[in-house]
Amino acid sequence: MSAWAAYAGAGLGILAAVALAASLATGSDAAPAIWFAAGIAWIVQLLAFAALVAVRRNHALFTAGWLGGMVIRFIALAALAFFGSRTAVFPVKPLLVSFVAFLFLMILLEPVFLKRGLRTS
Repeated sequence: MSAWAAYAGAGLGILAAVALAASLATGSDAAPAIWFAAGIAWIVQLLAFAALVAVRRNHALFTAGWLGGMVIRFIALAALAFFGSRTAVFPVKPLLVSFVAFLFLMILLEPVFLKRGLRTS
């Protein structure tokens, strides 16, 4: 199994468990925002992790891949904040706090899966 696929599966499981716990703890008003934030965070993290996996063998480009992932995350946060502030679909605070928390959880998973599939010579 590739590093990206393993990361996607583990991230999906962890985000689903945390989103379920958070939605049960916060109540029905914030639950849709939490689940939406979890889905967007998962997609954003898969894109950011793909950038890291693509350049992980080239140490000179690794920083560029990491920086590209950070740019993707900040653009997604800005877009979600803009969307949340312009519409009344989801409450803004649970949406943004959940999104950042889910990104953080997925970022903590990256080192576990980043070296998967690499051979040391």
